[in-house]
Amino acid sequence: MKLKSTHIILLVAFFVINVVNAQVPKLFLVDANKAMKIKKDAYSNDVIKKNVLQLTKNADKLLDKHFGSVMDKKVLPPCGNMHEYMSMAAYYWYDSSKPNGKPFIRKDGQKNPANLEVSDDKNFNDIISSVHVLSWAYYFTNENKYADKAIELIRFWFLDTATMMLPNLNHAQIISGIDTGRGAGIIDSRYLPFLLDGISLLHSSKSWKKADEVGMKNWFSSFLTWMMTSKNGIGESKNKNNHKTFYENEIACIALFCGKEAIAKTVFENAKKLIASQIEPDGKQPLELTRTTSLWYSSFGLLGWSYLANVAEANGVDLWHYETKDGRSIKKALDYLLPFAVGDKPWKFQQINKFKTSDFYGLLLIAADKFKDDTYRKQAEKIKDDKNVLVNLLNG
Repeated sequence: MKLKSTHIILLVAFFVINVVNAQVPKLFLVDANKAMKIKKDAYSNDVIKKNVLQLTKNADKLLDKHFGSVMDKKVLPPCGNMHEYMSMAAYYWYDSSKPNGKPFIRKDGQKNPANLEVSDDKNFNDIISSVHVLSWAYYFTNENKYADKAIELIRFWFLDTATMMLPNLNHAQIISGIDTGRGAGIIDSRYLPFLLDGISLLHSSKSWKKADEVGMKNWFSSFLTWMMTSKNGIGESKNKNNHKTFYENEIACIALFCGKEAIAKTVFENAKKLIASQIEPDGKQPLELTRTTSLWYSSFGLLGWSYLANVAEANGVDLWHYETKDGRSIKKALDYLLPFAVGDKPWKFQQINKFKTSDFYGLLLIAADKFKDDTYRKQAEKIKDDKNVLVNLLNG
């Protein structure tokens, strides 16, 4: 694809301005210094320019998009307050053997489309992913329209009293006929650290006000307290599989955002024990292998480790290269999955759905950088995902 000359001129102008005015943001999931280097190299690197151009096109599509809030769901939460987040457990189905179909029964790996009628999960993810795209578009171009839209969405979901989500997940992943929300539902919020990165990128915008910063610190401080003290939060903290990894990553990122470094430090100290409990010496993740979509869940579990390892690395703890005495490590888990994920070998465990390689593609690009081994980058070419623009831009 050839870039139009006007686009090139505009992008070069933006990049030159950015090089002069650039400041290193405080990021959680991305190496801030690497992002800074990419930003500085952008004006002279055609590959980066191409990715930034596509990023801006993606961001432009979000400027006039309609977004839903927690107020838009058609079902009242069990507590009666529409501001509380609510979702239904994806793998649970109506039981035709029961008079009213309840309690629902579990069909692992088979998502019940009826559960999507509760819209909070979709709307929550739309907000997070859109702020992520818009904030990075702002970072690389300095165009205020992207920051303005991202800030508008943050206020809409978290701060505006008419549409805000309250800082809890009391009613996440409800199983009809059994409960009104579960600790396992906290997995619905696993991408919140991407939003925290977005906020960091927006700090340089004149549209980001002190009230926004205070409001978001208050929201996340309350959410952190809920995560660590509520029945559901404590329950999820005792989980052992990928849920535990994503939970710990959220705790660390939110704690750092709120200036509670001691909490994050405890997470990093305990992470090595968590590696030992989740990954076998040969790289298998046995808790993920029990699932009906075990290849996907193994990749998903490793994705959680990449998030936690990145934020730990930024705070002086190297989980990427950590290995137990008997050989358990993130790298061992990655190397075990690699031939199966790229299609070189048939998967030996249950995988009832087609395995989507997009997450593993990003993992391989990150691994090439963290382990200084281009073998991973060459393997990534087998499952290349051109649509994942930010992955290619920040890890290419």
